[in-house]
Amino acid sequence: MEKVARLSTQERRELFSETASRRSTTPAVIEKDFWVTRTLGRLFQDEQLAQILMFKGGTSLSKVYGVIERFSEDIDLILDWSVLSNEDPLSERSGTKQAKFNHALNESAQKYIRDELLRSVQAALGGVSEVVLDGDDPYVINIRYPAAFPDDYLRPEIRLEIGPLAAWLPHEEHVIKSYAAETFPDLFAHTECNVNVIAAERTFWEKVTILHHEAHRPAGSAQPSRYSRHYYDLARLARTKIKDRALKDLELLENVVTFKQKFYPR
Repeated sequence: MEKVARLSTQERRELFSETASRRSTTPAVIEKDFWVTRTLGRLFQDEQLAQILMFKGGTSLSKVYGVIERFSEDIDLILDWSVLSNEDPLSERSGTKQAKFNHALNESAQKYIRDELLRSVQAALGGVSEVVLDGDDPYVINIRYPAAFPDDYLRPEIRLEIGPLAAWLPHEEHVIKSYAAETFPDLFAHTECNVNVIAAERTFWEKVTILHHEAHRPAGSAQPSRYSRHYYDLARLARTKIKDRALKDLELLENVVTFKQKFYPR
């Protein structure tokens, strides 16, 4: 990945253009996929970051599990809450005390992302991309990569959306590749990257519970933004063996429900 990341703009342009031609898509999509893959690879190659971050969300369904075809420019990451507090977040608390704990943990996460994690991510990405804290969202780090293709739809930027209030189990280790590496493996010294990712069975139940809540949304209240993706993701998951395995694991469903009631009461 690093060999290609440090090619000249013209050389990368040629690689991504030819890859796009062979895969019937646009060069900007191929380019962004390369930088998303490279970012994930560098994060989980770093010994410290691999211990405190976990990949989750829609991009994992496409990039790791190949379930969905929606291209995402965001990377959802769980931040290990042990770096933020010595307290056990899963301890029994009253509703009021749990709400205060959740708020304090989120406040600590903002400070940690700003004062500690940002520098670690900057070091891990090796200076090829610009790494900055988002100006509007304190839980987001933006990766601005050196784009070879202007595109009105795809920003030359990857958003790392980071939060501590998410479960780590079950998780798995997987290997991913960029489209360019799949198409022209001889141009890469290393075609694969290892990532730590939340198991798709948990993502299945998280999507189910989101849509269960949506089905019981009070009449007249607005649907939250970007919720259509959950319908699409669940429809695609329902066609896979991931669904079959998840339906046999009702204990995991119970865990998802209990976690949401504790950290995201509605």
